[in-house]
Amino acid sequence: MRYLPLASALLAALISGCGGSSSGSDTTPNVNNGGGNNNVNYDGPAPRNADVSAFKIYIWNNMVSEQRCGACHRDQQPAFLQTGDINQAYAAANPLINLNQPASSQMVQKVAGGHNCWESDSQFCADQISTWISAWAGESLGLGGGTTELEEPPIKDPGNSKNFPQDPSLFQTHVYPLLDDHCSDCHQSDANTPQGPYLAADDVNEAYTAVRSKIDLNSPELSRLVERLGEDSHNCWSDNCDSDALAMENAIRAMANAIVPTAPDNDLVLSKSLNVDDGTLAAGGGRYESNIIARYEFKTGEGLTAFDSSGVDPSIHLQFNGDVTWEGGWGIRLNNGKAQGSTATSKKLSDMIRTTGELTLEAWLVPASTGQDDAHIISYSAGPDARNLTLAQSGSNYQLFQRIGEATDGNGEPVLETADDPLQASLQHVAVTFDPVNGRQIYINGARNGATDPVIPALLNTWDDTFALVLGNEASSDRPWEGVIRFAAIHNRALTEEQIRTNFDAGVGERYFLPFYIGHLIDQPGAYVVFEVSRFDNFSYLFAAPYFINLEQDIVSEEVPLAGLRLGINGQVPDVAQAFATLDTEIGGDGYSEQGETLSRLGTLLPVEQGQDNDEFFLTFERLGSHTHVHTEPQPLPLTPNEYGEQPLAGLRNFAEINATMSVLTGVPEGYGDVPDTYQRLRTQLPSEENIEAFLTAHQVGVAQLSIEYCNALVEAERTNDGSITPLFSGLNYNVGADTITQQQWRDWVISPLFERMVGNGQADQPARADVEGELESLLFNTNLTQCSSDCVERTATAAKAACAAMLGSATMLMQ
Repeated sequence: MRYLPLASALLAALISGCGGSSSGSDTTPNVNNGGGNNNVNYDGPAPRNADVSAFKIYIWNNMVSEQRCGACHRDQQPAFLQTGDINQAYAAANPLINLNQPASSQMVQKVAGGHNCWESDSQFCADQISTWISAWAGESLGLGGGTTELEEPPIKDPGNSKNFPQDPSLFQTHVYPLLDDHCSDCHQSDANTPQGPYLAADDVNEAYTAVRSKIDLNSPELSRLVERLGEDSHNCWSDNCDSDALAMENAIRAMANAIVPTAPDNDLVLSKSLNVDDGTLAAGGGRYESNIIARYEFKTGEGLTAFDSSGVDPSIHLQFNGDVTWEGGWGIRLNNGKAQGSTATSKKLSDMIRTTGELTLEAWLVPASTGQDDAHIISYSAGPDARNLTLAQSGSNYQLFQRIGEATDGNGEPVLETADDPLQASLQHVAVTFDPVNGRQIYINGARNGATDPVIPALLNTWDDTFALVLGNEASSDRPWEGVIRFAAIHNRALTEEQIRTNFDAGVGERYFLPFYIGHLIDQPGAYVVFEVSRFDNFSYLFAAPYFINLEQDIVSEEVPLAGLRLGINGQVPDVAQAFATLDTEIGGDGYSEQGETLSRLGTLLPVEQGQDNDEFFLTFERLGSHTHVHTEPQPLPLTPNEYGEQPLAGLRNFAEINATMSVLTGVPEGYGDVPDTYQRLRTQLPSEENIEAFLTAHQVGVAQLSIEYCNALVEAERTNDGSITPLFSGLNYNVGADTITQQQWRDWVISPLFERMVGNGQADQPARADVEGELESLLFNTNLTQCSSDCVERTATAAKAACAAMLGSATMLMQ
């Protein structure tokens, strides 16, 4: 076995991050004093050392209640929860626990197999015990929950594999009828209670994409569809679940029998093969979590509940409502849905945060777009107007609403908003902190944002303990946010910047280290090429940062050539996604250390074809040691004539050019008044490229809205005699009613200046002046815009703004 190369770095980062809170006070871990202990008093001999004491805090206290494992294992062997002597309980627990790899502990695996889970999902209970063991390991090893120890995988050759055809016809013939008849009440996006995956969608292509990970073509009886019916008795359609499971198995088998297996080419230089689960699961170490009070890792991957795995009672389990689906590799995707806890369990947030007067809210997020506004990502609140704490999205910025004594109102305003538009539609780590010395701060990907809190810090004594924790919306369901949440946690201390950086560096999600055996190719037992593998999303794996290591030798003196590394999946070597095909190096020799030798820092994506349990991977090489294989690149498709004919010479201004042009034409600076906020909100709705054939209706709406704002700023500046903006309608008197201005005066004071400024004369290609002025006259005179029976003075400004916006937002500005 070998510790992975990052172990020492993680250890150093964790040790440096184990200080107190940002306000300078010492921290003590949050231990479970609720339902886990159930007020079981211990009055036996004292722990004989610090490790036994840590065992009592993190394992015994959390599991001793009758509602968990204490009902049996206080007296029943192994008596690791006995109440007479904590030292004997410690001795009984040790053989059941692996501190270096908590998830592989016998205790964890036993519960994962269905042994007496105290919740509705056995995997959650297993993960919970793994969390407590990780916390104990952090005390015992000083590694924040253990480091990852690479384990030797099974050695197996790449086998024949049945692959899903591109065409869904076989699925539609054999399997889809059962799903459509019996699963469509839930597993459709438009069902009354939609539940992903949408494997019974009306669109058979959508259903085919969603169901692949639930079907094992090579062993139909192991398909998740079959297991859910037979083992879990999940929504059987008859009185006999075993019979329904057999019907599903037979349908999948009929589909599989019609598919010809694929085998790797015998001429390839092949490593041994692996499934994802053959690899070593990356340990959850490296994070700072001493004062965590609610945590969501989204590991279960099915059902309608996201479990709170903090280990601090009461657990705030979140129930899904609306369009919420599980994301591969741990996460949930919200599409106008939410995950909400009860007010009773959410009360612990108010209780424990008011006690310290500090907090940290952190999350790993993937916003669906930067165009969302007033979208609430994580909220501890009662509705749209009352909250204790809310992390929200406003365009390309994050916002923090927080109730702080008398310094803010009941809605948590004034708000703290990020500076410099840091929000992106990609995976980001976001952390917000508060303490009564430093106030509110926002960190993006481990670095503090430049936002300045407008509120003077105060106490949190006005927090309301009747609110509910909600992800993806408000309790009132009127502030939806769309995107993926891969992790969320709340701490009742303000983490330091160093601690936040530690949590960012630790990463997120389900990550494996896959060691592909190559010892048989270079006559070197124990030789592997190792990849870090994670689920990028529901449809792809991320293979990254390969390195060479020998698990049986600390020194590899012989240099061996390695070139042209490619990834294979299910008997095939894809033509695309081969980021490592250009590798040409020597492994071993002076470049090797006992922690391995880095081959590349790149990553690439491979598709999820048969699901994480079934996809089989292998490596091929153009050269490895004395073995060679010349790889022939596929012939590119021949160029075909442009079927769309000649492209137009005219183009569009893009979003930045539109903003700059409107500023010049109106004379209103880009940073004036509400213009910058309007532009930032509309930026993603404006054209992003100059191709006129890519212009959409939504683009025109965005152009119109921005032109209205510029013209509003211009007219209001003229009305208030703001000398910083040169007037355009200098002859127009805004203090008289629109109905007192003659049509000729509208032409002279508004229409003509607009043409002169925004169209001009003598251009090589421009609209006729009579046509442009005729359109503006029709707008002003034929729509009764300049006619009024009341508030006629205000109508004067309104008509001027309308004519300006119509001219400014027209093709004369947009085209170039």
